[in-house]
Amino acid sequence: MAQTRPSMQELIRRRTRAGFVGRGAERALFRANFATEPHDERHRFRFHVHGNAGVGKTFLLREWEQIAREQGALTARVDDSAGSLPEVLAEISRQFAAQGRRMKELDRLLAAHRERRHEAELAVLAAQAEEETGPSAGGRLAARAGVVALGMIPVAGPLAGLLDADQLAEGADRLRARVLSRLRDHEDAQLVFAPERVLTPVFLRELAEAAGTVPWVALFFDTYERTAPYLDPWLREIMTTDRHGAMPATAVVVTAGQRPADPARWGGLRDFVTDVPLATSPRRRHATCWRAGV
Repeated sequence: MAQTRPSMQELIRRRTRAGFVGRGAERALFRANFATEPHDERHRFRFHVHGNAGVGKTFLLREWEQIAREQGALTARVDDSAGSLPEVLAEISRQFAAQGRRMKELDRLLAAHRERRHEAELAVLAAQAEEETGPSAGGRLAARAGVVALGMIPVAGPLAGLLDADQLAEGADRLRARVLSRLRDHEDAQLVFAPERVLTPVFLRELAEAAGTVPWVALFFDTYERTAPYLDPWLREIMTTDRHGAMPATAVVVTAGQRPADPARWGGLRDFVTDVPLATSPRRRHATCWRAGV
């Protein structure tokens, strides 16, 4: 029988992995961390990979995720396609479920968050429509400012130069009252205005339950230069404080972005965090020189 020829995709994967041979040290570093118990001083709870665009951060995270799974870890890998903390948690839950570990209560609250958020957006649109039919341009601007202040749209374009603190406060207060009038209770209000306060304790509780059934849990956050504004303070809080509950000691967090970790936030935790700067691999440098005719 004639042997089946490999597909183009398979050949590309083989060549990509062959070109990754220069990252052996990084692979060994990550693998060794699973050989140390969490109470061992050599164990690291977070790895931060950083380097210029195109240096291979995403591929390294995929390699590390495979290493983690070989060690029996439950894993999830999220990038900037998730634009908020609720979306990050939803993606983690989805990937855990695909590995047989559902986060049922978190999923319920995420569904409630989406519903309450939709109701809030409808209330905002109704308020805007009322302002648009009125004679006051200042009122219309205040309505738009309120949408901004509630965090429902970014400050961008012509609106950015027209807002001041008074307009933001006026618009936000009026719209917040409108939204709150449509919500059922305090938890619903928090699901709209501060979802992390409701979602994080449940996430940590179900993460701990999942961690009790597997040797390790590994969470990977790629394109961190884009997600750090909302993820970095959250990660710092759940990893170093008890504000929302206990983080399982067998969890390993990996972030990858173009910039080093924020020293103001992580500088005092160097004994628990490994910084992994990535430079261009020798094979990649050779290919770049070849294309440039050097």
